[in-house]
Amino acid sequence: MRIPAELKGLGIAVAMSIILCTVAAAVVYYTGIRETVLNPLGKTIMVMSVFTGAAMVTRAYGNRGLVRGATLGLMFFVLMLITTFLTQPTQIYIMGFIYTVTACLISGALGGVLGVGMSEGR
Repeated sequence: MRIPAELKGLGIAVAMSIILCTVAAAVVYYTGIRETVLNPLGKTIMVMSVFTGAAMVTRAYGNRGLVRGATLGLMFFVLMLITTFLTQPTQIYIMGFIYTVTACLISGALGGVLGVGMSEGR
């Protein structure tokens, strides 16, 4: 059974987020870096993960990078939103919601454009 490229890309983005967040937490814990750096670091990790996942999806297809990348960004956002609703629903606020969905869509679209450029003319 073949797994669709979208699910592979989403899996890559989620795995990358988990790994990078774990590394970032360990670095902050074992060094003198203040915890105030975690919020911007988390946002950076999210953008990098969505960008990478979107690039992998559109590289597999070789076309429609903006749409496929933005779709992956939206999928990642929905997954994060569901997880937040289940674990900490009080952490959801409108400005954070708008920022996160915008960052996911833009980084996904940009990763999608890069993925088309990396494709082998499929």
